[in-house]
Amino acid sequence: MKRLTAIGNNFSHNLTVRKVIAAVLGNIILGFGCAGLKLSLMGNEPYTAVNLAMSEGFHMGLGNYQLIVNALLFIIQFIWGYSYIGFGSLVNLVGLGYIIQGADWVLAISIGDCTGKSLIISILYMVISMVVLTFGLGMYQEADVGLSPYDYISNGMCKATKWPFFLCRVLTDTVCVIVIIVAVFTGFIGWENAHLGVGTVVGAFCLGPLVAAFRKLNGKWINP
Repeated sequence: MKRLTAIGNNFSHNLTVRKVIAAVLGNIILGFGCAGLKLSLMGNEPYTAVNLAMSEGFHMGLGNYQLIVNALLFIIQFIWGYSYIGFGSLVNLVGLGYIIQGADWVLAISIGDCTGKSLIISILYMVISMVVLTFGLGMYQEADVGLSPYDYISNGMCKATKWPFFLCRVLTDTVCVIVIIVAVFTGFIGWENAHLGVGTVVGAFCLGPLVAAFRKLNGKWINP
């Protein structure tokens, strides 16, 4: 009951129309950025990469697979991190996988992927997608209406261990990469379905400053 009361308070406290719009629109933009990275063939950021890889291994749509994984992570969040649960948590939990899947379809039929294109074009795809991804992530985070289940894991680890957040995030992202590598070496998926590359490294280590800048930019209209 204590958890449900706390979660209810999270939903009702400081939830404005602007924050709701930012949480939803931020996830939509984030999804298009993730889909763009997939089409760049340069590698996705770790959590999306592992979900793409494993969903293809299980022959499932990304939306359904990511929903299942997020629901399992949500159990952990509900037990130990209920204070981090809010409207934005549910938008990300339920919607992001389907948004990425839909965005992938839209972008694939409109601009196509980088198969057969030059390295310069692939890098351009990757850079633009990273900017879109971080803009959406900055908007979603600045709304401050709950963490996604995956984001909670590193935050909860940081709180429990007192380790730096950056280290905790690198550890969770590393686990995602290890799962993909094991799946490749056991033959569960082929390397072409691993979704690892330069974009994975950039996504794991280099997005923090850009997200911070976009949080500040979006904060001007989300929290005027």
